[in-house]
Formats: sequence, structure tokens, C-alpha cells
Amino acid sequence: MTWKRAKQQQVGMKLDLIGSFREEKRYRGWGVEMLDNMVIRHRVYGLVELDVTKARDYIRGHEAKTGEVLSFTGWLIKCIGQAVSENKEIQAYRKGRNDFVVFDDVDVSIVVEREVEGEKVPVPYVVRKANEKSFRAIHHEIRAAQSQKEIVSPVLGSETVPRIMNVFMKLPKFLRKVGWWKFKNDPFLKKRVMGTVGLTSVGMFGNIGGWPIALGFHSLEFAVGGISKKPVVVEKRTEIRELLSLTVMFDEAVVYGAPAARFISRLSELIQEGYGLSE
Repeated sequence: MTWKRAKQQQVGMKLDLIGSFREEKRYRGWGVEMLDNMVIRHRVYGLVELDVTKARDYIRGHEAKTGEVLSFTGWLIKCIGQAVSENKEIQAYRKGRNDFVVFDDVDVSIVVEREVEGEKVPVPYVVRKANEKSFRAIHHEIRAAQSQKEIVSPVLGSETVPRIMNVFMKLPKFLRKVGWWKFKNDPFLKKRVMGTVGLTSVGMFGNIGGWPIALGFHSLEFAVGGISKKPVVVEKRTEIRELLSLTVMFDEAVVYGAPAARFISRLSELIQEGYGLSE
């Protein structure tokens, strides 16, 4: 390799690094601006431990028999969809100062990982009408979303960082504020873009407990922590059970107090009984 060619390659690598830094800075700026304008600031948090022993035993048994690994997240979505469908006001979006829009569909927003050119890429995905789908249907939908090779987001119907956002971020700041205000105050647009419920499961694979506190844009958000083994009293005897640490976050402007407590109680019942696994 001649000195001239090496010099050219060095310059090319430097330009690539500068370009990558600019892209990263631009996407980070878009993320910060989205958080500034969309994060719900008045939250009520529920930190709960839920017995998932029955579900974990079922999933492990199914894998031992068939080799198929069922989606634990998919099963949680099934339980959440059912619990929300019985308490629809929990996922309402505000419209103006005093009005609310309550949707019949439970659309759960998650993040799936896809392997693109040998790298794991997080992609937003919305499981539509989770309250009407079986656990197996949700499981297959998530696996299909994970196996796609294109970086396509069913949330916005475009690339992971959609082209429309690239154009949006180039607008003057006062125009962007108008756009954010429109998005934040249009329940139907929010449902179409990001669903009605948010679920993040980044901590699910830990073997210790702990409750993650996530930022979120939905009236109802879930953050899945680790699963730990603890002694629990079951029918007057002590057993070692698997307990899931789950953070439930409500929008205080939509619901709090007794309705939130009733919702958590119902969700706990569904999860503990392994709802939907045998469908």
C-alpha cells in the first residue's frame, strides 16, 4: 500500500467518523426533544411482585416437549390486554382540558430486536387489538416481527427513524412545537402511531428482583423487571415461587386511586392463574 493511498483511506475514515457523530448527535437531539414534549410528567407508580411460576413452568415444559420457545412477553401482553379490556378507562387519552377518549382496542407498544447485517437492532412494534388475540397469535406475531430483515417499524410505517422525522427536525423550533402540540393533543393520532399501552421488558431476563422506572408516553405503561425466586405462603404452606417485579405507571390526570388498585388486582389474578396459556 502506498503512502498516498493510506493517507486517502485515513481521511475517508475520519470523514466517516464525523458523519457518524453528526448522525448520532441528530438522533440523540430528536430523542431528547421527544422526551421534553411527550413524556407524561404526573405519574402514579405501582411496584408489584406477581407470581409467574405457573406460566414459567408451562413455557419450560412446552420447550422441553417441542423445542419451541414461547414468548413470555407475548403472554404478558395477553394478560394485559384482557385486564385493560375489563377496565378501559385505564388507557384513556386526554383530549383538551376536560375530555377523554376511551378506546375499545388495546394496542400494546413494545420494542423487538431484529438482526440486521449481524447486529441486533431495536425496532418499535405495536401489537394491535391484543385484547382480541390469543396468546399463540401474539406469540407468532412477535416472532414474525423479530425475524424480519428490513428495518421497518409498524408503528410509523417507515424506517426506524422515519424519513418524516428527518424532515420534521429540520423545521424551525416554533413549528416543531406546534407539531408536538398537535400530536400530544390528538388521541386518535397517538393511538395510530404508538398504540394505547406501553410495555418495556429490558430487565426481564435478570435473575434478581428490582423495579425499573421507565419514561413513557402512554397513559398506561409497564416496565418489566427481573424474576426472582422467593418463599411464598400458598394454602398454609411455604413454597419457593418465581416472582416477577413489575412497575405499573398511570397518568394521574387520567386515573389513580381505587380504579388503579382494582386494575392491578385483576392483572395479578390473570397472571397468577396463567391466563391464556392453554388456548
